[in-house]
Amino acid sequence: MTSSAGATSESAAAPILETLPDVTNRITAHGPVRDEASDAGRYFAQFPLRWRVVLSQLPLTISVAIVFVFVLVVPQPAGHGPGTMPAATPGFFLGVTGVMVLTLAAVVIPWDRLPSLTYWSIPLLDFIPIALIWESARFALDGMTMLPAFPVFWLAWSGIYPFWGLLLGFIGSASAIWWPYLINLGTVAREDLFRPALVPFFMLSLAVAASVLARSMDRQRDELKDVLATTHQQNRRLEAILDTTDVGIVVTDREGNGLIWNAAQQRQHLIGQPEGRHDATESELLIFEPDGVTPVPAEERALYRAVRGESFSDRLYALGVDGSQQFMSVSAQAMRDDDGEFDGTVVVFQNVTDLIDAIRAREKFVADVSHEFRTPLTSIIGYLDLAIEDEQDEVVARYLRTCQRNSERLLALVNSLLDSASGNAVAALEPTDLARLVQHSVESAQVRADNEGITLVTDLPEGLPVQADKIKMSQVADNLISNAVKYTESGGTVTVTVRRSGDCAEVAVADTGIGISPEDQEGLFTNFYRTEHVRRAAIPGTGLGLAITRAFVRAHGGEIRVVSEPGVGSTFTASIPVDGPSAPSAEAPEAEESAEPAESAESAELRSR
Repeated sequence: MTSSAGATSESAAAPILETLPDVTNRITAHGPVRDEASDAGRYFAQFPLRWRVVLSQLPLTISVAIVFVFVLVVPQPAGHGPGTMPAATPGFFLGVTGVMVLTLAAVVIPWDRLPSLTYWSIPLLDFIPIALIWESARFALDGMTMLPAFPVFWLAWSGIYPFWGLLLGFIGSASAIWWPYLINLGTVAREDLFRPALVPFFMLSLAVAASVLARSMDRQRDELKDVLATTHQQNRRLEAILDTTDVGIVVTDREGNGLIWNAAQQRQHLIGQPEGRHDATESELLIFEPDGVTPVPAEERALYRAVRGESFSDRLYALGVDGSQQFMSVSAQAMRDDDGEFDGTVVVFQNVTDLIDAIRAREKFVADVSHEFRTPLTSIIGYLDLAIEDEQDEVVARYLRTCQRNSERLLALVNSLLDSASGNAVAALEPTDLARLVQHSVESAQVRADNEGITLVTDLPEGLPVQADKIKMSQVADNLISNAVKYTESGGTVTVTVRRSGDCAEVAVADTGIGISPEDQEGLFTNFYRTEHVRRAAIPGTGLGLAITRAFVRAHGGEIRVVSEPGVGSTFTASIPVDGPSAPSAEAPEAEESAEPAESAESAELRSR
């Protein structure tokens, strides 16, 4: 298990931890759902066609209303030709009335029930009242040439038929601008006929720019629609995958808000609810250590650790109470942004109850069978002792000794099976010379090492007193040395070292053997585990020796570690406190005692799997 400090504070973890049951299972559920329309108003395309027509007509209506107010309120100079006093010209009022009537028509007519281009009648008809207003007010107010820009822009912006929109806008603006000159053709000087010639072309340029912009925006809109459709499809697929899997998944952002909480996790969350509750928060759930009894403090629970930025794997928890209790293997991986800062976490909850039950059932079966084997074997060995003492025939006596030797070997195997199945080794501590104890183990292995052509080298102090169980530490040394000899080829070397390191005593056994791959090292101390190389080479063994060895070392409050490289060799180091294991805390001695077997037997096997 690995962990790394995160950047999220405890307070930032509150949202996901206190409101987790209410988080919906949707990829897009980034906390509370906001109404975009209420934040920024409705989009233009979201309005009905009638209101879009009204909004398109509205700029011209407002501009004409402003012109009307200026004509009535601002004094106009006299003596500058026709149209100098637009308020006295009937055409001005007729034009203003025409714009207002067309605006009212835009509001009243149900355009969505008519053919699609019927609403173009409004901007096309706008050129008529614009021509009347232009004729009456062109000398009184500057800027009147801008009025045709509104319908021109409208026709070009619609983007339905770009060519016709541009053409009709050009013709309409030219007609409105030349109207005063055409009706007064006899009185207008020839050079004045060319004064408005550029206005329609300017309007055409404006229409082209609007049309290009509209088409570009339409193309971007279509592309965005395609991307959005693809994203929605991917989200639906991801949701289907997340809801189909039986592994619970929780994803949070950097503030601890829930982004994803799939169906499997919702079901698992209900398992830990207190009786009569269905809405308990994370801190109120019934979560225990692997012993199923010791409660896990809120700050040590998986989600609390994950939203603090920690990463870990295969943390075993018991969820719920007896009768419905389930075991969860929990892993979390913190996410980092480009700056390496904490950016959320992914937490995976895997229900391993069936696997735990299978492990316990297997170990119970091994213990029951081993116990049944040991009783008759003990009796057989006892009667063989008597038979050997009374037998006078040397040949028969040799046969009996062979039977006795193999029976004792079988009894040792049965005892090993019982030790591995018990999972709760208790050390009977007494003053022990660890150096002398290891020396005896080396002497016992010397004959086999000589037969295999292996050199045994020792580096032992004159004495190293410790508080230890002599029988169990003898078996630790025997297992480590016999394994080193077994997996070292002829001509190799096995080095046995005993030393003191601080408050601990260490027994190190190094060999020049076949070595162990990093993948195999993970399951090395699991019951019945044997590496692929060993199985292919048909090297005899049960896969129990190292599991028993670690159980005995941990019973002394120590730990065993391995450093190995394939083809180079391995070094196993067993370290135990010189003064014996420290006493368990007074608050929960039973909890620590019962939690240890669960970790050694079940959690270790889960990790190896």
